[in-house]
Amino acid sequence: MVKKWAAAAFITLYLGALGFGIVSHTFQYLTASHPAMYFIVWDMFCGWSAHDSHVHVIAEGESGDFYRLTPAPWGSFVPFSTKQRRNYDSKFRYVGKIGANVLRNTAHEEMLRILVVEESWPKQFNIPDHVWNENYNEPKDVYKYHRTIAELTPDGQLTNRSPSWLEHQFAWITIENPRLRGDSRKGGSPYVVSPKPQRPGSSSPFRAPSFLAPNAQ
Repeated sequence: MVKKWAAAAFITLYLGALGFGIVSHTFQYLTASHPAMYFIVWDMFCGWSAHDSHVHVIAEGESGDFYRLTPAPWGSFVPFSTKQRRNYDSKFRYVGKIGANVLRNTAHEEMLRILVVEESWPKQFNIPDHVWNENYNEPKDVYKYHRTIAELTPDGQLTNRSPSWLEHQFAWITIENPRLRGDSRKGGSPYVVSPKPQRPGSSSPFRAPSFLAPNAQ
């Protein structure tokens, strides 16, 4: 009898927790109230992408030459596996400061700007060559995409910000799909908001230097 009551109590608590997680996720109620909510809110794995990316921080000098600022001359912090710290900044809030810090602590010509370039490619190309050869009857030809996502002054002040490659692709999908365009208009604000003015000193989007990749875009 005790085992039956224990089993019934466990099932009740388990289903109750899952039910509360569904309600919490649906109505955005207490979703971040406690770390334990991570285990019952159903969007715990949302946001995973089929593409991988690395971030490059470079600087443009008055001579027109470009300089790599990452990895720094004294090395970079690698918290996990082989990825360096800058690649964990998914919102690109601090990578520009990393570049400015390198400029402050190195000797160089006068710099004009710092550029943050995102390099993206499908994650399927991360598998080892022997696994690729066993599963695909084609060469492992990795095509990488490059976008300049931020432009800063040499002291780290942001002057221009662009969407990441995935954000850019999502926007194009919406534009090219008539149904999604209609849905976006239905859910749009009735108020017209003027776009944020561009800061003085910003320039047009930058094409990634050829040393990053031969097929840079």
